[in-house]
Amino acid sequence: MAYVDPTTENVEDLKITYEEIRNLWIMNLRLDFDPVGIRFIFDEAEIDKLPVTHTPNAKITYCQFLAAARQERYALFMKPEKLLCQNAYPVFGFRELEKEADTKRHTKYLVDEEVAWLAPQQKARLEVGACKGIYMAPLDTFDKLDVEPSVAFMVCVPYQAYHLLNDYMGATKRANLNFFHTPNSAVCSGSVWAYNNKTANMTTMCAGSKTSGKTEMSYVNVFIPGQHIKPMASQLAMRVEKGGSSVLGKGYKPWPGMDACKGCPLFKFKEVTD
Repeated sequence: MAYVDPTTENVEDLKITYEEIRNLWIMNLRLDFDPVGIRFIFDEAEIDKLPVTHTPNAKITYCQFLAAARQERYALFMKPEKLLCQNAYPVFGFRELEKEADTKRHTKYLVDEEVAWLAPQQKARLEVGACKGIYMAPLDTFDKLDVEPSVAFMVCVPYQAYHLLNDYMGATKRANLNFFHTPNSAVCSGSVWAYNNKTANMTTMCAGSKTSGKTEMSYVNVFIPGQHIKPMASQLAMRVEKGGSSVLGKGYKPWPGMDACKGCPLFKFKEVTD
């Protein structure tokens, strides 16, 4: 794949496909799961054009929809009536906040009722009634569509997240990032926060994403705004072209590079020649 400068002002000039991006991330960062493209649907006319491979029989959580997309490569459309998790309803604007009920849902985490009511109010949310549903599919599915993902979602170990976010900062010319943690809604509010704020986000698991979302093995959740997916992946492509994806040591080694203490005199090697 020919490298194109990721800082180009026109993202369309980045002649990189979502399939290439998927392969870059999986092969160079050894992601355990497929990256998922999430699209918030605000225009009902889009819905019938979306390729859907499966639909759940019963209500399930947003985390469970995403687990099916990243683990089984299902393409899914989540209608509001198919969503199980009540914490996610106001996040996606599927209902207004309900003070008594939403406070109670957060009291088990925060104990103090005043703080427990502040928590759902301060989460990232979409406008009530604006979102008609959410499309979730393996990222490369979007090569076949006329629309782009609102957010790319990845479940990964912290060191993979470190590489991803370094590439994000390199591509967007930022020297640091801030993230948004909430007592629950790690994945639903986490993805909406990245979308609303047009910046990368990383969250730990929450109770729901630990169980329903299958966030085991110390995984974290990483969210990349749609407009930054291609520049970020092109940043990785540039580093791979220079020699390798690892940022260990001096960098530019194949993943994961020489995982040894920097400057340790015991870890010095010389090439054997005949």
